[in-house]
Amino acid sequence: MKKMLFAALAAVALFACSGERDYLKVKGLSMGLPAKVFIDSLVNRGLAIDTNHSSKEMTILSRPGETSYSIAVASKDNVITAVEEDYRATYNDSTRALWQELRDGFVEELGRNPGVPKRGDDHKIAEFETSEYKLVVTLDNHSVPFLSVFYEMKEEK
Repeated sequence: MKKMLFAALAAVALFACSGERDYLKVKGLSMGLPAKVFIDSLVNRGLAIDTNHSSKEMTILSRPGETSYSIAVASKDNVITAVEEDYRATYNDSTRALWQELRDGFVEELGRNPGVPKRGDDHKIAEFETSEYKLVVTLDNHSVPFLSVFYEMKEEK
């Protein structure tokens, strides 16, 4: 009996230790990818690196000739630390609808409801946070309709 109990505890411990980290996905790409591979994948999807605004730690990408979407990838030693997508629009209703669509998509993908520290028609925030990551969807329709999605992986402990 003791041997069976010991074997069961060992199996549980092995299973718990072998669990992989749950990385957020940005545009279907895992934040667990090396930063260079992640950025190259975005370039292969039609985005271009903005060399005027990029640095060693921060790479800014956008679609050539467009100002309505950009993505910033922060990294250190080829490890992605954070990603921010920015959407700009010409009218408030488009960003309101996109905020709701993104929020609902993350609820489905992550299997959890967000914290909503700010609610309003033109300024609202949805926060999804666990011990592994933080994801924030922010709508700010004041002077210019603007929406951002911030993805951050927390350091492994």
